[in-house]
Amino acid sequence: MRKYITVLALALVLANLLFWAWSTGGLRIFGWGPNDPREPQRVEEQLRPEALRLLSVNPRQ
Repeated sequence: MRKYITVLALALVLANLLFWAWSTGGLRIFGWGPNDPREPQRVEEQLRPEALRLLSVNPRQ
């Protein structure tokens, strides 16, 4: 029984290391990795980003 717990613990450690390597992009050299959530094309499509004004929810008057 102790042998199975040891094997299970090692398998979980290995799975965590693989997930960490995958999520940080360390496995991209093998063609594996998460999709990039950034959308740089949206920045290029902006017409006048300097015209953007941020307003607070409760403006003090």
